[in-house]
Amino acid sequence: MLEIKIRNVKEEDFIDIMHFATNCAPIPLERDSIYHDLTRYFATTCFIAEKEGKMAGFILGWISQVNNTIAYIHNICVDPDLRRKKIGIDLYNRFIEDVRDKGVKKIFLIINPGNKASLNFFQGQDFKISKEGEEIVIKGDRAVKDYNGPGQHMIVMYKEM
Repeated sequence: MLEIKIRNVKEEDFIDIMHFATNCAPIPLERDSIYHDLTRYFATTCFIAEKEGKMAGFILGWISQVNNTIAYIHNICVDPDLRRKKIGIDLYNRFIEDVRDKGVKKIFLIINPGNKASLNFFQGQDFKISKEGEEIVIKGDRAVKDYNGPGQHMIVMYKEM
């Protein structure tokens, strides 16, 4: 059986997360400062999964500063060699448990159109595709037109708890 330990990130984890993310296609890479900011200022809602002391995955998210009943999952990534071993689900469940305990009622995330693996994963976790924004259908899926800027259409998903 795969022994996985999940813990909150620490600020000094940002470089390891930054390097780890380069192997997590198709998630987009961030500027290094984003990983640093998330580990420094949002460590209570960001987690690392470790196998034998080495990173096996991470989830980065936060609670809205505008409405503290809403949380957002920014990235979830699992080592490609360890996928389909429930590490992503364990990370997701830890995030859910943490934000639910803090009063969150709804979680949002966005997915690049065409990323069927992420879409299927989150639909399997009871996320729904939002009807917000101007609709554009890409590869059979509803996305929000220009969500992240001109031509940057995204699938917006949410889960009510």
